[in-house]
Amino acid sequence: MGLSAETKGIFWRAVAIVIAMMPFMPANAQVDSFTEKVVGGTKEFVRETEAFIENTLDSKDSIYISPNLYNFTIMPQYSYCYDYYRFSSSETEQSITLTPGSSHKIGLYVGWRWIFLGYSFDVSSNSPQTDLNFSFYTSAVGIDLFYRKRSEGYKIRTLNGFYENATNELKNYNHNFDGLTVTQYGTNLYYIFNNKRFSYPAAYSQSTNQRISAGSFILGLSYNEQSFLFDHSKFDASISGQLNDELKFEDVKYKDFSINFGYSYNWVFAKDFLANISLTPAIGYKNTSLWLRDSKELLSSINFDFITRAAIVYNNSRYYAGASLVSHTYSYTKNSLSILNGFGVINFYFGVNIGRKNK
Repeated sequence: MGLSAETKGIFWRAVAIVIAMMPFMPANAQVDSFTEKVVGGTKEFVRETEAFIENTLDSKDSIYISPNLYNFTIMPQYSYCYDYYRFSSSETEQSITLTPGSSHKIGLYVGWRWIFLGYSFDVSSNSPQTDLNFSFYTSAVGIDLFYRKRSEGYKIRTLNGFYENATNELKNYNHNFDGLTVTQYGTNLYYIFNNKRFSYPAAYSQSTNQRISAGSFILGLSYNEQSFLFDHSKFDASISGQLNDELKFEDVKYKDFSINFGYSYNWVFAKDFLANISLTPAIGYKNTSLWLRDSKELLSSINFDFITRAAIVYNNSRYYAGASLVSHTYSYTKNSLSILNGFGVINFYFGVNIGRKNK
């Protein structure tokens, strides 16, 4: 079967383009040389980056901190998560507190030197949740990236400012509420002032060992974007019939830029054992979009939040195990509407370091 005139035209135009480009195309030796330069340049860039991180961001006083002796780590983890949402209106002093059922998650983290990547899934049938985490830790600086989403499994825990029949009804049975979906993602950056002698990664990424007790002030920057999809029609009639208009919002989305400053301390209470406590108050600027009764309002405010971390770790350089607590409090206030969100997670983990570094 012969080729059509159009197909022949396309073919010969392609041949003509290739012939025209041939003088500019390198020979095989030139291609090999070019490839070697690209690969060599990439390797050199990687080496220079590693050297910069090790010598500038991750240098340590070896008397206080033992460096990581391995390139890789594998860490299974169990997490218990809790959070609550309190929606309140000052006009009628009404408030509703929602909490999900107990959340139990199993996850796996893998790490290479300063980088950690983890994924966990919820094994609680009553409160499915998505949770993704990425971390970069050195002695001086660190970055956390996270994404969380929960769309069901909430329960009404407390009611204030409602008539007696609603509160009595709440007490008489386990009151489920499936009208709330919460999505949250953001990043946290921090700088450790006493980074030569105090190791934040020793407590929260197990990549180094604190040998002598030490503490440090911490300066952090955070960006947090959170959205609440709220369907008040899912409330029982005895509640929704009394609900103040301010609590009948449909969607709240806010972007929160905050700066936090606090103190963290590593207590080495026995060989290879470490306990840490970190307290960092935060002040931030919050930009908010509020959809209320088919109208949209754009708002901004100054808010105060609080971040608490605690950990206890055993680490003999090869194997490690421990537990940690991370707790955040976020607040939002607009005229007579306020939202208070508390989030926390308790982790239990063990892991092994592999791939010993070359001396």
